[in-house]
Amino acid sequence: MRIRRYSRFVWMFLVVIILSACNVSASNGVVKKNEDGDYKVTMTTAGTSGSFYAIGAAISQNLNNNAKGIFITNQASGGSVENVRLLDRNEVNFALVGGDSALAAYNGTHEFEGNARSDVLRGVISLYEQPLTLVVLKDSNIKSFNDLKGKRVAVGAPGSGSELKSKEVLEVLGLPYDEGVKQKYLSFADAIEGMRDNQIDATFVWAGAPASAVQELGSTRDIDIVGFTEEESEKIYEENPSIFPYVLPGGTYKEVENDVQTLAINTQIVTRNDIPDEAVYNFVKGFFENIEEIQLAHSSMKEVSMESAVQNVIEMHPGAKQYFEESGAIK
Repeated sequence: MRIRRYSRFVWMFLVVIILSACNVSASNGVVKKNEDGDYKVTMTTAGTSGSFYAIGAAISQNLNNNAKGIFITNQASGGSVENVRLLDRNEVNFALVGGDSALAAYNGTHEFEGNARSDVLRGVISLYEQPLTLVVLKDSNIKSFNDLKGKRVAVGAPGSGSELKSKEVLEVLGLPYDEGVKQKYLSFADAIEGMRDNQIDATFVWAGAPASAVQELGSTRDIDIVGFTEEESEKIYEENPSIFPYVLPGGTYKEVENDVQTLAINTQIVTRNDIPDEAVYNFVKGFFENIEEIQLAHSSMKEVSMESAVQNVIEMHPGAKQYFEESGAIK
């Protein structure tokens, strides 16, 4: 009797171990089809208050409702740098990533120095330009970049793509952490709340414009956007070509009527090299078949076209390349 009970216990223990192994495999980015024949994939974006998350939600909702062969779970994250690492660890299948982080990870430069992931990362779609909105309160004495000296400046969540870009801009233009500014490691949402309470003097917002966090601040306080001189913009570009000069059109934020010379990066959807060609093909096909609805998620998405989608993207995944060749975007 004891032997039977012991055997039953051993058998149940083995079943638990096997099921646990299966769950680990599923959570580690293994792409399989569900009962409907759709590839089940996870796409990571950024914090829930940013444009990445809203766009990711629109992509997943529209493709899940209307596209065939793909089912997407949209996942919040700490942003571009974390997204690259999640892809590298095979914990997610697709990610929205700033072009600077995508290129740095692919080549093993900047925050990914010595750890090139060209064997893992592949491009899917180039989306839109993501400008820097360096926001201040209108009644502050900050009118130029150099006026940030000694100020409390929100640079982004620690280790995020936004924070690393902000740090680089400050260093290249002579206002490094601690010595030049009093850096504060805050998300966009927390930084804007800090500005509303007069705890933060300026915030670096790297996001599709108009950024909802900046609009929210503008609804309760008078704001202004700090611009860069041509010399400052070119100096940044020479140091890191993935951060380029950009003009933020007047009226992007209703409180700011004039054009503002600032900086920008591009935005990409990136995947892993081992994701099945068919899954990536279905993703891109579903994206463009529902592009008009997806573009409603954020005004920046209006820039996306079949032609722009293949520009300034890291080495393209074969599944994406097949779709763009068939559509004529790649000759």
